[in-house]
Amino acid sequence: MEDAGGRGHGVGDRLGSDECLIWRCPVGPVPERLYALLDDAERARALTLGHEQARARFVTGRVTARLLAARHAGTAPRDVVFSSTCRHCAGPHGRLEVHTGAGVLHVSVSHAATRVVVAIARDTVCGVDIERVALRGGRIPVSALSPAERRVLDDLPEQRRLAAFIRYWTRKEAVLKATGDGLVLSPADLTVSAPDAPASLLSWANRPPPHVEVHLSDLAVGDGYRGALATLGRPLTVVERDVDPREKASRL
Repeated sequence: MEDAGGRGHGVGDRLGSDECLIWRCPVGPVPERLYALLDDAERARALTLGHEQARARFVTGRVTARLLAARHAGTAPRDVVFSSTCRHCAGPHGRLEVHTGAGVLHVSVSHAATRVVVAIARDTVCGVDIERVALRGGRIPVSALSPAERRVLDDLPEQRRLAAFIRYWTRKEAVLKATGDGLVLSPADLTVSAPDAPASLLSWANRPPPHVEVHLSDLAVGDGYRGALATLGRPLTVVERDVDPREKASRL
């Protein structure tokens, strides 16, 4: 299902060079036909995930990435070839790229609880993150915040602090995924704008080169969740759509 809930002027059969398309997907039971769209390595990884919900999130994310990349590479989902090289160790777990005759498609996948988001842009590196507004431990991990961000959080009423922290976190994670640094670097080195302000990267201490300009956008990912998109080098028009990959796969 695709709705009109997106921002921007929409995407046709060709992804514009000034656009980033976001697909927001539900996570539910995974039909066998979705596994058929994965490559051998993806199927093997899915089988290592013993928790059913974790497996469903992974398969949903990768199938959605394949459907989205195939749409704009002009190929079948199972024929999409992802390349990914870690910036730090050169292992096969870096940012996803699909090389086509019309340029490079950059793909980013994130999931939380029962939702997945996938971002795609042409010739512009992107990073996306979604998080549920919830704690994974007993307290907010404020060590992930810069001193300036901690001061803002401390000034907020207690009932608003968790959502504010998650907003901070998604922005930071989106940046670190786009640059390929991930959590190898400390999120506390980044300072992003206050939770109620438009998303932007204000400063980055101890930032490794190359110092490419970073652009941030908050995403509309639903009640109880927060999401953010980072693009490198230039801002893009963000188009968000609700899509169920199970329905799309059934038409193949």
